[in-house]
Amino acid sequence: MTQTARNGAAALLVALVAIAAAGCRGGGGNAPAPATARPGTTENQINALARDRVQDGGTVTWVLDSMPPTFNYNHIDGTLLDNHKVIAALLPSPFRTNAGGAPLWNADILASEPTLVTDPKQVVTFRINPKAIWYDGNPITWQDFQAQWQALNGTNKALQISSSNGYADIESVARGGDDREVVVTFAHRYADWQATFDPLYPASTNRDPKVFNDGWKTPLTTAGPFKFESLDQTSKTITLVRNEKWWGAPAKLDRLVFRTMEHVAQIDAVANGEIDFMDIGPDANIYNRARGLSGLQIRTAGGPNFRHLTINGTSPNLQDVRVRRALAKAIDRGAIARALLGPLGVQTEPLNNHIYMANQTGYRDNSGDTGRFEPERSKQLLDEAGWRLDGTVRKKDGRPLEITMIIPSGVPTSRQESELIQNMLAQVGVSLRISVVPGTDFFDKYVRPGQFDFTLFSWMGTPFPISSSQSIYAKPTHDAKGQLVIQQNYSRVGSDEIDALYAQANAELDRQKAAELANRLDALIWDEVHSVTLYQRPELWACKTALANVGAFGFAQPPVYQDIGWAKP
Repeated sequence: MTQTARNGAAALLVALVAIAAAGCRGGGGNAPAPATARPGTTENQINALARDRVQDGGTVTWVLDSMPPTFNYNHIDGTLLDNHKVIAALLPSPFRTNAGGAPLWNADILASEPTLVTDPKQVVTFRINPKAIWYDGNPITWQDFQAQWQALNGTNKALQISSSNGYADIESVARGGDDREVVVTFAHRYADWQATFDPLYPASTNRDPKVFNDGWKTPLTTAGPFKFESLDQTSKTITLVRNEKWWGAPAKLDRLVFRTMEHVAQIDAVANGEIDFMDIGPDANIYNRARGLSGLQIRTAGGPNFRHLTINGTSPNLQDVRVRRALAKAIDRGAIARALLGPLGVQTEPLNNHIYMANQTGYRDNSGDTGRFEPERSKQLLDEAGWRLDGTVRKKDGRPLEITMIIPSGVPTSRQESELIQNMLAQVGVSLRISVVPGTDFFDKYVRPGQFDFTLFSWMGTPFPISSSQSIYAKPTHDAKGQLVIQQNYSRVGSDEIDALYAQANAELDRQKAAELANRLDALIWDEVHSVTLYQRPELWACKTALANVGAFGFAQPPVYQDIGWAKP
């Protein structure tokens, strides 16, 4: 299960290949899952326990779907959910968010709540905790913040950054009253400023292009409750141990082990004790088996994550927006949601917004004409675009309308969804060829280079829905060599109007006004037929019952790693 991310400032929207859909609270046995309401944004299930109720010592084994190719989360290849799980235990973030998505300043990293001034310019002042140090003993200072801004604002083309969201809006990062005070001045207002510098890397990482691009094949340092011990490519494990130089509350665990294995093998690994918890995914067989295993709990949450169909607007057969709209209208999103989520007992409505989840304040159905399942209208649009039915297949100038769907191997749910779409498109005379590629190559060799017509994966969101989605829907540009710069816009289509609305929404500090702008731009994304949202991906985790302070986090990010452990008997 390969993962990537959606980038809002430093909080990236992660793309997840093998998906996990939401579920309901499970008991024992394999009875059909009861229908449940969608979890709210203020709810999560992590078996939250106070530190005095958690044992000192022990090991937790946390499963990953793929080994991160780099531990630089801000690198184009590093913005992966699996990478964030590891690096967030090692590196500092000025803010966390709670289960409702509200930002909370991190007292381990900051000495006080940052101050915000908006007139005449937006200025944020951070005061760093005087105890905060990198593992080599050097203090965390304003220079680390400055170097990260300079690396990620998009001006240094030698750095292979994932996104400049947020950082491109900063005018300067300067020293305040001393080295522990950071003064960040924005060129114009930026609403999601709390998402910047998450995670924070040392200045040495961000100043040297060679280190930024290639130096983090293993973690180079820590400023968190854990430190890096080893990476074993044979056993596919990453081992972290308690950081003796950490100035905060010490980690409850002696050791945190991340183990990589294919998603289909994880339920066996939970059952035999090789791993301690797993993201189930929309697989009814795995879900029912997990419910029947003793010593396990099903923990659920409704997070900012969703499943979608990405459409490559630069493919020869898909450059015409009428064709993209026709194909979208031939897809019954409700049927897909029912097929994938129904066996898990959760609400099965399709998701009708690219920015907000259905349980988020601001959500509105903007799908309009594009999102309506109307196969007869789909046929009319294809006729108008010159693709006429010839037997059972549509052709234009003698060329058949064939679409290639790229999916990763070892992901049964991707196969199920693609076959449903294949059957739906066949009803309007369109041939869909499903091409299964190695999961390790899926993004690097197919999605990022644009070697696909259709593809399926999940965007794993952040509590900052507007800024974090900008890099997905921003209009692609060209660099000095004429190469297309897409950031995370794998559909490769966009518009100046969408970009202008993003600029307005990101600068709007009034959340209600920002939501109105976000919904206007979402309607434009639907009109552009950039991608087709399928359904929200609530979280469904199988966890050992005694596991504390971990599980279905929902909007709460990042976890409080030092509190994770085993409940006292």
